[in-house]
Amino acid sequence: PKPKGDKPYLYCWSHMQIGSYEEKLISFQLKRRSSIFACNGYAVISSKKKKIGTIDDNDVYTWYNPAKPVGMGRYGVNGAKTDSFLNTQTFLQAWDTLMHSKHLWPYDFVVKVDPDAVFFPDRLRPRVKDYVGQPVYFSNCPKYAKPQLYGSIEVFSVPAIGAYQDRVEECKRLPWQGWGEDYYMQHCMDMIGVRDIMDNNQVGDDRCLPSACTDWQKVAFHDFKDPKSWEECFEQAISR
Repeated sequence: PKPKGDKPYLYCWSHMQIGSYEEKLISFQLKRRSSIFACNGYAVISSKKKKIGTIDDNDVYTWYNPAKPVGMGRYGVNGAKTDSFLNTQTFLQAWDTLMHSKHLWPYDFVVKVDPDAVFFPDRLRPRVKDYVGQPVYFSNCPKYAKPQLYGSIEVFSVPAIGAYQDRVEECKRLPWQGWGEDYYMQHCMDMIGVRDIMDNNQVGDDRCLPSACTDWQKVAFHDFKDPKSWEECFEQAISR
């Protein structure tokens, strides 16, 4: 079906770890119709089908995607390229699920959002509208010589994900064991010729460059691991 609502059309998704703090965050965001649930389309993927709430008296469930628990990496140890979760295989499967579902193709951009990120789709739309129809992704951490894609929020145009689908087997041949999912996606996008658009004001992230929740220029803030702190940041962000 054709997306409804404001343009450009955003299809937003999160991966939720069953039995973790992420469950409460996702249910809270759904109840508030905020974060990914304020996009034109959305999905939550998890290792079990689970009810996360209701919208208009209809139950909302996660999409089932089998995945094993993953551990943390330490940069430089055993080939790890990240200090975050070694989650690449989980997200490889999630991206495959999304692409095969065909839900995302009528949209303009696909946005992967961590559950502990406070995300404002209405702030993202004007930042990306000039790139509709172009194969691009948006790196968001400028503290290194090459700007990095940090996974608290990952923004790709739909043509970029189309290019990924066409060449996904090449990307899966990259030496991704020991990589985080964001590191994998950036290397894949670069390899297949998707253009990197640096947005150094996209996210206030404690893992890169932190920012106060009152910074109106930011699209997202990370990380807030319980509904109380998440809501506090959200309220600060909209109160100016």
